[in-house]
Amino acid sequence: MSFAGAGYGASQVLTFATYLALAKLITPAAFGIFAAGSIVAGVGTIVGESGMLAALIHRPDKLDEAFNSALLATAAGGILLTIVGVATAPLVGLYFHSHTARDVAGVMAATMFLRLIALVPDAHLQRRFSFFRRVIIDPLSVLAFAAGAVTAGAYGLGVWSLVIGTYAAALVNVVAAWALAGWRPHPSRASFAMWRELARYGRSVVGAEFIRRVTMEIPVVLLGRFSGAGALGQFTYSFRVATQPLRALVNVGGYVLLPAFSRIATDRERFQMAVLRALRWVSATSFPVGLLLVPLGTPAVVLLFGARWRDAGYGAMALAGYCAALSLDSLASEAWKAYGRPDMLPRMHGLSLVLTTICVGALVPFGLVGVTIGMSVSAVGVAAYAIWGMAQALDMSLTRMQREIWPAAFASVAMGGGLFLLEHFAVRADRHGTALGLVLIAAQAALGAVVYLGLLALLAPATTRELASGVRGLAGRLAAR
Repeated sequence: MSFAGAGYGASQVLTFATYLALAKLITPAAFGIFAAGSIVAGVGTIVGESGMLAALIHRPDKLDEAFNSALLATAAGGILLTIVGVATAPLVGLYFHSHTARDVAGVMAATMFLRLIALVPDAHLQRRFSFFRRVIIDPLSVLAFAAGAVTAGAYGLGVWSLVIGTYAAALVNVVAAWALAGWRPHPSRASFAMWRELARYGRSVVGAEFIRRVTMEIPVVLLGRFSGAGALGQFTYSFRVATQPLRALVNVGGYVLLPAFSRIATDRERFQMAVLRALRWVSATSFPVGLLLVPLGTPAVVLLFGARWRDAGYGAMALAGYCAALSLDSLASEAWKAYGRPDMLPRMHGLSLVLTTICVGALVPFGLVGVTIGMSVSAVGVAAYAIWGMAQALDMSLTRMQREIWPAAFASVAMGGGLFLLEHFAVRADRHGTALGLVLIAAQAALGAVVYLGLLALLAPATTRELASGVRGLAGRLAAR
């Protein structure tokens, strides 16, 4: 877990530095056009994946036949989806009233094939708890994106800088994944019957992922259509800034939790205790990080990216509830898949689709801030369902699960509210120079951590001791290495 966290942390630092540079080189409108042109490629990748990754990780036997069958299926799917992506590009241009968005959609279509042919080696790495994906492949992909996008951006290529960077990252990802997986295909060992078995397990997963991806694109579709490319570009930055700290928890946790949960799923008591412990850790870490966006999101974005990105700061602030709730959905997803209940995933993501459509659709007249508030409201509702669904599907006590959550939730809200009053009525960090402003934000974040941990120690002393012990143990292991 520490290796995965360190590798993912390095990737996130590199990604942040890349987008810091791109914010100076590329306009918000260019980011908005890229987001509009990438919709088909993003949704198509989920369709082509067909739940194969989860099915391969979960499968206990006939692995060579399974891997070869999955490889042929995903490769064929990638080719077909690339053709579909090119064919539907004109529709993207018509919807967003942009010839450039049409051209971007057509060019981005081939990224679906590149992403899908890396799926089988990814499954190999994850099954073995190999952290090559996090420690080597992800940082290399980010560096490739940075080299391509920043260099092209410096030459004034605008939205095409992001396209170039995306292709560079995808190519490096494919080459590195195959080089490090240590597996070579034998297509003759593939079978249609095996593909059907994998697809049968994965159909609930892919259905849920398809719904989830469509749900994520609702703000893009509505903002791009009714508020324009500039507002959509601001949204892409607000979403990236708001979710980046929690992506580490969600992605690293998901990378480790699914294979770990799968190995103990037959031991009911042990599995339930592992889920409760994960819920305790997820709540204690994700809630305060998400709520820090309320007081510090706007000044941090303005100081880091410049005044023209202020609207992105307001969006990041409004996404606080979304980010705090996101990790609970992820935990429920991994627990259900490991316990053999992937049928719960479409239900949760279907609810998310309905709530997001209602909340975001109702608030889209209020622009970026309205859309992001709608996302937060719907995310909190989905998180509540995720907790209830885990209790039902995994035969766990809902009351016990609530006891693991509420202390961190209360302490986070109190901390966020107090810092909001301090920042907006006294400090006003974004009214100072960049260096001093960032120091003030760091000081407020440190104060918030002290307040949060103090409240958590009063409300849940056992959780606080467990967190402290875990941090000390991680620090000791890192120091020893």
